[in-house]
Amino acid sequence: MKFGPLAGALFLSVALGIPYAEAAPGYATANVNLRAGPDTDYPSVGVIPDSDPIDVRGCLRDESWCDVVWAGNRGWVFSEYLAMDYRGDMRPLPDLGVAAFGIPVITFAAADYWNHYYVGRPWYAQRTRWFAYKPRPRPGWHAPPPGPRKAGWWRTGGYKSPTGMKPPPDRGWRPHKNDRHDTKRNDHKDPGDHGRHDDRKRP
Repeated sequence: MKFGPLAGALFLSVALGIPYAEAAPGYATANVNLRAGPDTDYPSVGVIPDSDPIDVRGCLRDESWCDVVWAGNRGWVFSEYLAMDYRGDMRPLPDLGVAAFGIPVITFAAADYWNHYYVGRPWYAQRTRWFAYKPRPRPGWHAPPPGPRKAGWWRTGGYKSPTGMKPPPDRGWRPHKNDRHDTKRNDHKDPGDHGRHDDRKRP
């Protein structure tokens, strides 16, 4: 593992009064780990079941990871395993990009994020270690192209599905029936926005 003394030194700008976009609803398209930070080395908060609803609160600038709310939990998920409803068609989030859904570009402030969401969790006892951890770029992932995107652009250029994961579904995926969440789209309390900085340019 690679650790950096300055990792987690990014400070949240909530105190500056910057407004945040509403959560963008979507679904997990596979059984996927919800991580305590944007890297597979971070502890798993839990496994989001295939077709469970989530709310996306922001994504990294390269759209490799997104900060989501799931069943009252907060954490980070691979973006390509999130499906969003676009004009009645379920699309992988990176196909259209964060701007299409009003999702802000954010950065990860480990100390603030963990101190708000993970106090009392088993991994919180190791917080000093993780506050110093420097998240790695995702292998095989590259930043989105400028302008209009071609569906599946992220599958090119050496992309491989994460270890132990089946490839993300293509356009046209639909969530299957899930008894826990069928009747209520938002059955969890929104834990708010902490430990993330909105990178969108403001007038």
